[in-house]
Amino acid sequence: MGGGEIIASFLDEQAIDEFVISVAPVFIGEGIPLIARRPRHVPLELLSIERFEDGLVQLHYGLQNAQSQ
Repeated sequence: MGGGEIIASFLDEQAIDEFVISVAPVFIGEGIPLIARRPRHVPLELLSIERFEDGLVQLHYGLQNAQSQ
């Protein structure tokens, strides 16, 4: 079970209330999905943004509705 599967499982159990996502300024072509594909709709609210000198951006989101659909 990879990271995307674990995150999806926690979302399914409504055990996540925040995400902190770091975006690096590099295109890697292929990668590992952040969250495994499953039918769901999870609205997020942007709480804060932090920008670093090396170009990395960190996004802090809260879940607007903790129930996955």
